[in-house]
Amino acid sequence: MPGLFPYARLRGGPAARVPPSRASHGRLLIRPVPPVRRSVVGLLWVLLLGGLMLTSAVSVLSAQQPPQTQTPGEIVVRAYTFKYQQASEAVAMVYPLLSLKGTVELQPGGNTLVVRDTSEALRRIVQVLKAFDHPGRPLRLEVYVVRASRAAVSPQVQHSDLPEALTKRLRELLAYDVYEMQAQAQLAGAEGQKVIYELGPEYRVSFRFGTILEDQRVKLSGFQIARRAEGRPATSLLQTNLSLWLDQTTSLGLAKSEASREALMLVLTLREGR
Repeated sequence: MPGLFPYARLRGGPAARVPPSRASHGRLLIRPVPPVRRSVVGLLWVLLLGGLMLTSAVSVLSAQQPPQTQTPGEIVVRAYTFKYQQASEAVAMVYPLLSLKGTVELQPGGNTLVVRDTSEALRRIVQVLKAFDHPGRPLRLEVYVVRASRAAVSPQVQHSDLPEALTKRLRELLAYDVYEMQAQAQLAGAEGQKVIYELGPEYRVSFRFGTILEDQRVKLSGFQIARRAEGRPATSLLQTNLSLWLDQTTSLGLAKSEASREALMLVLTLREGR
């Protein structure tokens, strides 16, 4: 297949986000992580349809000790070991809260963040971490695998196996007339849980649920969809990280080019609860 061409059209909010940038202050100390591999596909588009924090924090300063007088601007070191959530997911939340003197270090082996900053900055950071480190809440992901196509006859024939409201939204954004269902499932899990699911005889989806953030966004880490052909090994169609908003529908489309008459689509809706 030709190379990967990103194409995005937004309705009702951003379809995907990337981790925060330097934010003009603070320094990040973190172990390097190998880049995510992506399979070579033709065209990828992302559509958004419709419309932080620790209870088990361990400080280098004992909680039983009386507070000590500190010089304004003095750097204090505190370590926070997470009980429920992944420390790596909290780095992006801590980074913008650092002062010009602050640093944050990730220690993956102990699921710990080490923060060096002023007392004032640390108070803000602790509040965020306490809210973030909560027991995993249940999540479910509704998945449709759909083959979309443009009618080759005139007048055009319209057909859809999808719910009426969803079909209407897709036709408002995409120039496809026919939506044929290939597979459908509701994948249940919880924050931090790994999910691997067989979608019918042809497709397999795998990912890890992230944590529900304050903006009601959840990261699906290592999201991959693969297709199996008879007598051949499974082929990875897409491998990436996704950010989804609760109760909003996102569509991912794979095609040879933007002008292709056919596309394979994933329609995803993330909800909280069983």
